[in-house]
Amino acid sequence: MYAPVAGSDKKYEYGKAADMVLDSFSAFDPKVGELARRVFDESRVDSEVRKGKRDGAFCWSVVPEMTPYVLLNYQGNARDVATMAHELGHAIHSMLASHHSAFTFHSSLPLAETASTFGEMMFTDKLLAEETDDAVRRDILFKQVDDAYATIMRQSYFAMFEKQAHEMIQKNASVDELCAAYMENLKEQFGDSLELSDEFKWEWVSIPHIYHTPFYVYAYAFGQLLVFSLYQQYKIEGDSFKPRYLKILSAGGSEAPAKILEEAGINIRDPKFWQGGFDVLEKLVSELEKMPVGGKKGRRSAACGNSKVRRLLKAKPPKEGKEEIRSIKSRSEKSGF
Repeated sequence: MYAPVAGSDKKYEYGKAADMVLDSFSAFDPKVGELARRVFDESRVDSEVRKGKRDGAFCWSVVPEMTPYVLLNYQGNARDVATMAHELGHAIHSMLASHHSAFTFHSSLPLAETASTFGEMMFTDKLLAEETDDAVRRDILFKQVDDAYATIMRQSYFAMFEKQAHEMIQKNASVDELCAAYMENLKEQFGDSLELSDEFKWEWVSIPHIYHTPFYVYAYAFGQLLVFSLYQQYKIEGDSFKPRYLKILSAGGSEAPAKILEEAGINIRDPKFWQGGFDVLEKLVSELEKMPVGGKKGRRSAACGNSKVRRLLKAKPPKEGKEEIRSIKSRSEKSGF
């Protein structure tokens, strides 16, 4: 469903990659860099690709007093370096909240991607400022844009399907009827940006989040836009923003997300705050659209790969989505979220 784009062949030696990430973290705040370095110094990173090892990447925080573990499958491309920054961000989040108990140092789902995505964006800004290879710049920009679409638009549509599926199952809907509903969900989401083959009606079956944590997917969309909006505030405010950001991370999961953010001076009910996140996306897409894709012959704009994200930037929630947002807002006001 995601069309491949010409990638970069440039490789980054593991030690150099680690230094790049640590430098970008330290430039933001020396304490952040020191915490990230601790993960390496205590041999908590498993980066080697080997037979029998699980794929992907993740960070695992066991107990507050223990330095987190980070799993990577590092192969040296720019995206792998960005993934390193992302997972180390998770580790930093846990370490900053280590003064809380084992029950409250883990962040709640809506804030779980805050430090990881913020850390990845800090690294990306450093790479884009220093890298002269257009292929590398294009590769990392495409990762940012693809991740944004997958995390905001896709997850929102997953949440709407999940809500619809629960309602249909209560009325004894068949599997075929659920598949048909999911296919309509995809058609509305992607519009005329691609042709959907019939087998995609089964895609929902392969999404584990739907089964093990109901409505987990909505937290992804909230979290990604939150970080973009926070990052925009950082770019505007500079050093004065840093203590507020670190205060958010240090809270862990000790309070409701809305309260943690409010105490850091963030009003999540202000549309202007969220617009800042879309402004970050707009900048990424605009920069990417200026870049050529392909070889010297038949060079074309990268804009052809961004129709889905342009839909995201222009999208208005469907009627059902608006009703659900109002419902979520009503429940959140009652619960303190």
